[in-house]
Amino acid sequence: MKQATCSQHINAAPEQVWVVLSDVTRLPEWAYTEGRFPYPTEGKYGSEQTEGVGTIWIGVSADGQTATQKVTAWEAPNQLSYELQTSENAPMQMSQINHFKLTAQDEGTQIEWIVDWEISGGFWLSRWIANFTTGGAFEEMMSGSLEKLQQLLEDEV
Repeated sequence: MKQATCSQHINAAPEQVWVVLSDVTRLPEWAYTEGRFPYPTEGKYGSEQTEGVGTIWIGVSADGQTATQKVTAWEAPNQLSYELQTSENAPMQMSQINHFKLTAQDEGTQIEWIVDWEISGGFWLSRWIANFTTGGAFEEMMSGSLEKLQQLLEDEV
């Protein structure tokens, strides 16, 4: 798997960051919308469970793709991870695990976002091109999203 990493300092307590980060319905508020990836316009829960390991998140993107994610780590307010389960209507399938680590720092929170990813399925040349060009797009999306998260939280505080 390939890996992309991004971090951001946010002038809000880890508990305040956690409230937004762990609520899938708030994802469209801080998702980066200017990049090459389809961005989420709706976040919803896939069952009655809304907290903890096993929670199912469903994201609907601007281009109609639906991604189902399963929470695999939930340690409030320090660590959150979720893994892509399925992606409907996507031109290529991808394995993807998102890890968020929140650390109290300088009267705020240092947030680190790591994405482990790999393109799977499809024609080998298309997969190779996507693997070659996708890495920078992840960093752009992650950086832009964390900047929006920072702005959202600092405006709320």
